Amino acid sequence: MRLGMPEILAAGSVVLIATGQSTVGWVFLGLAVLGASLRWGIEIQVAQQEEAAKQKDVDEVAKLLTEAGKAFGSLLQNMPKSSDTKDTHLH
Repeated sequence: MRLGMPEILAAGSVVLIATGQSTVGWVFLGLAVLGASLRWGIEIQVAQQEEAAKQKDVDEVAKLLTEAGKAFGSLLQNMPKSSDTKDTHLH
């Protein structure tokens, strides 16, 4: 668990509301909720960017494997078959 500014503001707001300073306490609580929601949004965005980077890597590997498969297939198609050529060498 991280203890950051939103958590400190929330704890401070509870103390301020309990001691009778409700206006400042509610402002602190609002700032705590806002800060926590912004941090949560940033964490989601970072996770999405990491997932996009992983997907990009997977797509690049798949593209390379597809190209290698096509090259191997064309190589096999261009190889002469053993029945097509006659052995003219003396043994």
